[in-house]
Amino acid sequence: MGFFGSKPAPRTEGERPAPSHDSPRPAAAPAPTGPKAATEVKTAVIGPNIRIQGELSGDEDLVVEGRVEGKISVSKGLRIGPQAQVNAEVKAHHVVIAGRVVGNVVAAEKVEILPSGILEGNIRSPKIAIAEGAQFKGSVDMGGKSVPASPAPASSGPAPEKKDASGKS
Repeated sequence: MGFFGSKPAPRTEGERPAPSHDSPRPAAAPAPTGPKAATEVKTAVIGPNIRIQGELSGDEDLVVEGRVEGKISVSKGLRIGPQAQVNAEVKAHHVVIAGRVVGNVVAAEKVEILPSGILEGNIRSPKIAIAEGAQFKGSVDMGGKSVPASPAPASSGPAPEKKDASGKS
């Protein structure tokens, strides 16, 4: 081996150089096979200098660091960054709020408001976590995991009469 300008020992023809023990070569990474390559986690990011008006929807995680006005609907996770401003109706699998959200939030799994988070709107989710220092103004509905796409159909008959506590109509 040659160090600091000294020449390596001469080799005979066909002889392979001795492996260096100083810096072992990393083994080649195995090539992705089958379904494992499809399970790659993807996250879309709306940067701090981006402003979007309209509807956002997708099948991957979404991080909002900028401003969004309208509707957000993602099938995976949604994270509202600490500097983000969201004026939107929000639907996601799980939602983490570190910035400001004005609008109703619906999550299939959980809504979490971090200490820097502000939410002005109603929450509908089976699990809710509100950290100390977080701000929340609205109502909470923790009734079940499924979220209906549309309101229940009206009954075909007339509405039953309401009675007060004494049983009178």
